Amino acid sequence: MTTIDLFKNEKNFITIPAGEVIFQKGGIADRMYVVLEGEVEISIDGKLLDLTGAGGIVGEMALISASPRSATAIAKTECKLVPIDEKRFTFLVQQTPYFALSVMKIMVERIRKLDALVLGIE
Repeated sequence: MTTIDLFKNEKNFITIPAGEVIFQKGGIADRMYVVLEGEVEISIDGKLLDLTGAGGIVGEMALISASPRSATAIAKTECKLVPIDEKRFTFLVQQTPYFALSVMKIMVERIRKLDALVLGIE
């Protein structure tokens, strides 16, 4: 999984206990999260799609399409997450090409995993 290092010294984070739902499929999609510490499980209808650790992101589709959440994210372990709202996301995409490319790479990897899950291919 691609790692986003821009946030490794970020002080504005939230702590989510293990087992807590970060967001749920169908929910309001108004921010994404950068994982500073811990692991987040991303699932669709109970099927594990991805496990994201430090340097990864979850909820990125929320800031690209104005649609409800397409998956559920649960803290597998205690997590430190940096919430990124639409304004900050837009700024980062405009000012930091590496960030935009990292988000695109992560999305492509997840699409491939979803394809494998849905189509039963590897």
